[in-house]
Amino acid sequence: MNNCRSGVIKSNRIVFPDGVKAGYLLVQEGKISGFEPHFSGEHIDFSDKIIMPGFVDIHVHGWGRGSFAYKGNKAALKWMSHDLVKVGVTSYLPTSGTMPNAFLEASLVEAADYIATATPAEGAEAIGIHMEGPYISEKHLGMQRADSLQPPSIGGFDRFNQLAGQNIRLMTLAPEREGALELIRHLCAKGITASAGHTDATFAEVTAAVEAGLSHFTHAYSGMRGFHHRELGVVGALMYHQDTYAEVAKQSGITIKPEAFDLLYRLKRDRRMVLMSDCMGYVDFPEGYEFYHYLRKETFRIKQGQLEIAADSGETQHVCPCDYSSVKQLEMNFLDSVRNIFERLDNGWVSIARIACENPAILARAQDRKGSLCLGRDADILVLDDDFNLIDVYCRGLRQAQLREV
Repeated sequence: MNNCRSGVIKSNRIVFPDGVKAGYLLVQEGKISGFEPHFSGEHIDFSDKIIMPGFVDIHVHGWGRGSFAYKGNKAALKWMSHDLVKVGVTSYLPTSGTMPNAFLEASLVEAADYIATATPAEGAEAIGIHMEGPYISEKHLGMQRADSLQPPSIGGFDRFNQLAGQNIRLMTLAPEREGALELIRHLCAKGITASAGHTDATFAEVTAAVEAGLSHFTHAYSGMRGFHHRELGVVGALMYHQDTYAEVAKQSGITIKPEAFDLLYRLKRDRRMVLMSDCMGYVDFPEGYEFYHYLRKETFRIKQGQLEIAADSGETQHVCPCDYSSVKQLEMNFLDSVRNIFERLDNGWVSIARIACENPAILARAQDRKGSLCLGRDADILVLDDDFNLIDVYCRGLRQAQLREV
């Protein structure tokens, strides 16, 4: 299975939604065409490796040498697709930020063109767009821009989606803002996932949003009103409403503590937990751009095409965008997050396939093509060893040469 995008893979551990099975995975023209316990024809032998679906990252502003949220062009998306496969991501939602309206509109047009024209040879597939903002709260901005906030608007959203080629699949907003409930109903009527994030909503306001169709919470715990036993806030609401999804990012122990992850997992389990990266792609920020990373206590700036990182301690480092080996160290990637939580999940690889592949595919409205190795799905396949090293990656059946590049 190489350029022909058809073939058979043998493994003693193939990860399906209903368990891990030994046998042969059949691929035809870039799609999963079946599974057989026995097969006598030509095949690729990965008997001692784990075969699982590719990761689906529904919240990624940038990764590696591309940053869609900050450059907003096809070149950024090409780099993201090229580099994401190196960390096991085979499909993703390029995620915007709360940026000036002209930039935001132009970036949506660029994304629509890229989605329409990209091929499996370019790497991970952009399967839609996640808009994070501009309909969020100024009280929980995080790294978003206060000068680019907009009031929730059905008309405004429809213009965004028209420019995006009707490719918006997920919208993060603050449900307490005037007009948000009407927009949530509108999103749901169009089959678009509505998510609460960067929000100061009360428990009652979130509950009203859930009743209107909101089904997801963006970076749980972060950028939202916290829990109090008399006012449960957004955190209390995402825990209380059992049928809602909740996403977590960068399982390094810095963004959220391991115990906070465990608490949420005990409530959501595999059924409603979602893993994503929320990566930024720092080296592809615009020339002259500067910001302070409040978690890392470092100032990031682009000077003469290179990334300069100045720590509060006084240490300074420089990273060239051409040096992927250095670039990949700047942010925790999707695969490393998987590695860090594996032992804390209920069902090992089956749990990983659910929270890192199937659930995000559902939220991206792509479960008919992505998220599992079931019949008819795209042949987005990861081959891993027991130490979580990527041995091979296939995107829509095509073996990815990028995995072997420096």
